[in-house]
Amino acid sequence: MKKRFVIAASLISALPIAAEPVSGVISPNATVQVSSTVPMEIIKEVLVEEGAKVTKDQVVVQLRNDREKMDVRISEKAIELKQFIARGHERLFKEKMGSEEKALEARTDLELTRIQFEAKQLALEEKTIRSPINGIVVKKYKQTGEMATQQTPLLEVIDIDTVDVVFYLAPALRKTVSEGASVRVKVRELDGAEFEGKVNFVDPRNDAASGLVRVKVKVENKDHRIKAGMNGLADFGK
Repeated sequence: MKKRFVIAASLISALPIAAEPVSGVISPNATVQVSSTVPMEIIKEVLVEEGAKVTKDQVVVQLRNDREKMDVRISEKAIELKQFIARGHERLFKEKMGSEEKALEARTDLELTRIQFEAKQLALEEKTIRSPINGIVVKKYKQTGEMATQQTPLLEVIDIDTVDVVFYLAPALRKTVSEGASVRVKVRELDGAEFEGKVNFVDPRNDAASGLVRVKVKVENKDHRIKAGMNGLADFGK
């Protein structure tokens, strides 16, 4: 009787077990904290509020830049003067009334002034903070008149035009999951609405603590129905 029980138990354990849907957490495609590009400066104006949609390279914060604007204007005038001097020395050299050395010196001086002008323009541009991505402003850390530094974020911007659903799967499911595979994801908070997704990452490692495999599924979300922090369900056993 005991032997029959062991055989029956072995047969049961050999039967395929139906995979249960796996729950995953939805996160933004990108989360960026926007900081100052200079070590320290006063904020002249924060141009966006929380909830604002921004595009890549849109100006979101303007730092104080009066000194840099003045430096650029001075450099522009210096270039005009150096150009006049260089043309004069070039003309004198061609007419054999001046030396080649003086003409070369004037041309070099003009080129150095142009390089200095480019540096001044860069310093001015660094006082204008732009969004690095298309997205939505979800956090505003600083106000107009406060000090901006490279160590402290000014804004947080997220991109949810697509979202990532992060799942942790049993190692046995690794063989059924491959990058590029289509996956149907149900979102609980949207009454179980289904969305088509694609596996875009399968972690080559098993988590040391749990032994599970991290898998990311990317889902298009142009209408922003899906929110970060919602939960998705997917069946990886099929």
